Amino acid sequence: MKNIAFGILLIIFILVIAIIVFFFSTSGGLFGNCGIYKISHTVSPTSKYEVRVFKRDCGATTLIATVVAIREIKKKNEYQDLFILEGDLQITARWIDTTELLISSSSMDQESIYKKILHWNDVRVIYKLIKE
Repeated sequence: MKNIAFGILLIIFILVIAIIVFFFSTSGGLFGNCGIYKISHTVSPTSKYEVRVFKRDCGATTLIATVVAIREIKKKNEYQDLFILEGDLQITARWIDTTELLISSSSMDQESIYKKILHWNDVRVIYKLIKE
């Protein structure tokens, strides 16, 4: 009788461990992963750089951030955040020439800006407020 009870407890224990492992492997852990929602991307005139604009949403306890990130085309997935603005705002990025990038936003409120880089490698970043 003790062997049957022990066997049942062992099976329950293994099932609980399997459920926990499944939860962590599919959900990103206890707190989950941030959602990344791509808005746009653009490649520089020389095809040396790529810029992406996206929204990062890490759940109900944090604000949505709108991000502009850049990378060298030859370096896959090595993006550097140029501009991070708290909130779900309209942001565009476009190349003015080979080394100048224009980032336009419907808000440039200093309290909402988390990060704002003016130069990255040989790229000069210019910021412009879009008046609505």
